[in-house]
Amino acid sequence: MNSRSAIVVVGILLLVGMMVGGQSALAEDLTSLKSGVVKISTKTGQVGTGFIVRVEPEILYIITAAHVIAGDPQPEVEFFSKRNVPLNGTVLPGAELNDDLRGLALVVVRGKTDIPDGVAVLPFGKSDELVSGGEEALVIGHPGDGGDWAILKRHISNRIGRDISLDPNVNARFSGGPIIVGDHIVGIVMSTREGFGLGITHKSILNYLEGFRVVPSPSVRVSPEVHPGEPQADVKKKEQEIQEILPKTKTRKEGAPMVLVPAGAFTMGSPEGIGPADEHPEHNVYLKDYFIDQYEVTVERYQRFMTEEKRETPEYWEQVDLRRDARKPVAGVNWQEAHDYCRWAGKRLPTEAEWEKAARGADKRIYPWGDFAPNSSTANFGKDSKFENVYADRLKDVGTYERGKSPYGAYDMGGNVLEWVQDWYGERYYQNSPRENPLGPPSGDYKVFRGGSWNDFVPRNLRTSIRDWYKPKDGSLSLGFRCAQDVP
Repeated sequence: MNSRSAIVVVGILLLVGMMVGGQSALAEDLTSLKSGVVKISTKTGQVGTGFIVRVEPEILYIITAAHVIAGDPQPEVEFFSKRNVPLNGTVLPGAELNDDLRGLALVVVRGKTDIPDGVAVLPFGKSDELVSGGEEALVIGHPGDGGDWAILKRHISNRIGRDISLDPNVNARFSGGPIIVGDHIVGIVMSTREGFGLGITHKSILNYLEGFRVVPSPSVRVSPEVHPGEPQADVKKKEQEIQEILPKTKTRKEGAPMVLVPAGAFTMGSPEGIGPADEHPEHNVYLKDYFIDQYEVTVERYQRFMTEEKRETPEYWEQVDLRRDARKPVAGVNWQEAHDYCRWAGKRLPTEAEWEKAARGADKRIYPWGDFAPNSSTANFGKDSKFENVYADRLKDVGTYERGKSPYGAYDMGGNVLEWVQDWYGERYYQNSPRENPLGPPSGDYKVFRGGSWNDFVPRNLRTSIRDWYKPKDGSLSLGFRCAQDVP
């Protein structure tokens, strides 16, 4: 079995807790426990712990204590299954840096080439399964002095509200590590005080993750191997169960993950009194199943397209530094270049209706993340045009804004760069557009683009229903794209 493909959909094995002699199988599997925990090091010299809470095809989500990563937005992350090979992580906007005792942070590691085999996701207890004191617990972290991952036995001496006390104390490097009772996580280590280790409950973690719309993965271990003595038929059954739980994603030849937007109706446009005339009337549209890129097309993927197809660089490409900007959205491409890229990738540009449904879902939300105005944790916007290099100074890596993703899991559909779609622009098109799978006017002078960009200061310009247009042969430093594909 291909070990790298295991992380996408296959070869993922459930670590189901089975009680053996009063102890769970998960608690006995020390390797599995350690495989769910990471070492975090910062440029300021701090070393701490974190643990994996979610696995997606090209991204791992890691929770830690905010003070562990304070002062370094891109700490190094080291995995138990890939020791002594630190990888770059990114702290998502929204870290609670002003609270040393209870503040949390979410760190991500992106790119399937960086995500090692053998990582695990440890199971959370249910939100109402809170410790009360007296329980025996395990804590996992890094003892320092060159030591490896360590698992220590402690007792829950007390819990008051969201706060947990551990006895005896633990090393400060355990901050950000999981507190495990029985076969599930009940909290996270936060600090040490007066001979006690301090933590907060797992319910606090779940509430924090909910703000990012991150749902913890089920208890899984990503491995290309079959557990000894486990029948192959049982493995296939488990793989099928996990495949049903994972996000509905797929990839194409250029490696870009896509999310499924299921068939159904949604409300397109804006009600009277909101938005300009070309957003009216508000109307229902039915779309068949389709996939859309989870992220805007990046510099590194567009570079591959240009190399393979021997294409000229788009406008403003002289500002690109491939080492620095690989995961930033490509900007400056015109409509034809965007169209040609999608065709090369075996896909196409989304229609205007497809783009809007992927951004707003079926609940008529104003922005991809909901009905509240954009802020610094949901979108890259509100930056002035006084810059020397837009890639260095204005654009953000795709997927940076976890709280800003759409109902179907698509990122940056409000902010970062505007996005070309397939349709010709028609100011009155909504008045007579088809109710099923509309394709836009048959011809025109301008092509439509959607979404907001880094240089939009007005929040309403990031709305899911806003429309705009540009000449198809022109590009802009605030304009990029993503692709779509029919479901076979």
